[in-house]
Amino acid sequence: MQINVFGSTISALVTAGCLAETGNQVTLIGNIPESIAEPNLSKLLKKQLKAGFLKVSEQFNQEANFHFISLPSGACQDAVVIAEQLSEKAQKDSYLVLRSNFGFPLSHQVIDTAKLPFIVNPDFAADGNAINAFTRPDRIIIGSEDEHATEDFKRLMSPFNRNRDVSIVMSPDSAILTKYATNVLIATRISLMNELALVAEEMGADIEQVRQGLGSDQRIGFSYLYPGVGFGGEHLEMDLERVQALIDKTGSQENLLRSVANINHTQKELLFRKLWKHFDCQLTNKQIALWGISYKPNSSSIKGAPSLVMIEALLHQGCQVNIYDPKLGKSFDQWCQTYLSEQQRSQLHIFDDPYNALDNSDALCVLTEWKQFWSPDFSEMQQRMKHSVIADGRNLYDPEHLKSLGFTYFGVGRK
Repeated sequence: MQINVFGSTISALVTAGCLAETGNQVTLIGNIPESIAEPNLSKLLKKQLKAGFLKVSEQFNQEANFHFISLPSGACQDAVVIAEQLSEKAQKDSYLVLRSNFGFPLSHQVIDTAKLPFIVNPDFAADGNAINAFTRPDRIIIGSEDEHATEDFKRLMSPFNRNRDVSIVMSPDSAILTKYATNVLIATRISLMNELALVAEEMGADIEQVRQGLGSDQRIGFSYLYPGVGFGGEHLEMDLERVQALIDKTGSQENLLRSVANINHTQKELLFRKLWKHFDCQLTNKQIALWGISYKPNSSSIKGAPSLVMIEALLHQGCQVNIYDPKLGKSFDQWCQTYLSEQQRSQLHIFDDPYNALDNSDALCVLTEWKQFWSPDFSEMQQRMKHSVIADGRNLYDPEHLKSLGFTYFGVGRK
C-alpha cells in the first residue's frame, strides 16, 4: 500500500519505519533528526531509506491509501491545515488515520476538515519501547464506524497482528477516551505508590517489599508500581487535565485526578527536601551532582521532568549543579535560556562523563534510571565526592549495601 505519514515525532518516525519495513511505500512528510534517542530507530529508518520503501518529502503522495497524522499534541492547527490539503487533493477512497493525542473537540475538527473516511488509532507506545510496541502491540485500537476503513486498516496492520488478534474496534470517541483513560490510570498508580512510599518511611516499612507484595497479586500486577520522584513526559499530566475537565462537565465534585496531579508535583521536590534536611537547611555553595535529566530513560525529552524542578530549587538556594545525561539535547539548552537567569546558568555545569560530574560534590541525586547508572563504580564515586551522599530518586541501589560502603543513602520509601 501507499502511505503518507505526517510528522517528525517519535510516533511518526516509528510508524513510517515499521510500515515501510513490511513492504509498503511510505512517504514521510517531516524531518528525521540527526540524533534519535529512541533505541534502533535510526537504524530502521536508514535501512528503509536505502531499500527505497521510505522517502522523505515536503509534499504528500496524492495517490496514497492511508494518511497518518502523528504530530505533537499541541500542533492541532497544523493538522487542520494538512486536513484541508487532504480534502482537496487526496483520493476520496483513501483514509485518514489520527494517531496524534489532540484534545477531544480538536480531534473532531481535524476529522471534519479532511472529509475522508477516518480511523482514530491512538499510539500507546512509551518512549524507549516504541518500535516493539508498534510491531508487537498489546492492542490495536481502531476507532471507526466505517466498515471498509476498518477492514482495510486491519489488512495494513496484519503483519503486527499474527500471534493472536489484538485489534479492538470501537467508536472514534471511545478510542479517544481510551487513550486519555490509559494515561490517567498510569498516573494514578504512580502517584498512589509515591504516597505509599511516604507512609512506608513514616512507619519504618520498606516500599520495595510492599511493591513485591502488591505486584504479586494478579489483580494488580507490577506495571507502574515503582515509587520515585514523580512522572514527567507530555501526555500523563496533559491527559489528567483533559479528563478532569470532562469530569467537571458531568457535574461531579470529586477531585481524585487533581489529587493525583498535586501528589506528582509535590513528589518532584522530594530529593530536594531530603538534602535540605540533611544539610540543616544550608545548601548555599553546596555542589550537587545530578544523574539523569530526561523524564525517563531512552528518551531525550525533558517535558515535565522532575529534574527541572530539582535544578531550579537547587539554583535558588545558591548551589553549584553538575549534570550528566547520556542523551542531553537542544531542548535542555532551550529550557535553560527560557527559565534560568544568566547568574543561574553560570551555576549550572554540564559534563559528558558521569564520574567527572561527581568531582568535589557534596551529594549525588539520581533522577532517571538510565541503565548505565544501575551498577556504577562506588569506589571511584567515593574518591571523587567530597561527601558520600546519594539521594536515589529511582531506588536503583540497595540501601544496606551502600551504607556498608560508607555512603549516606536516601531512597524513596526505603529503610
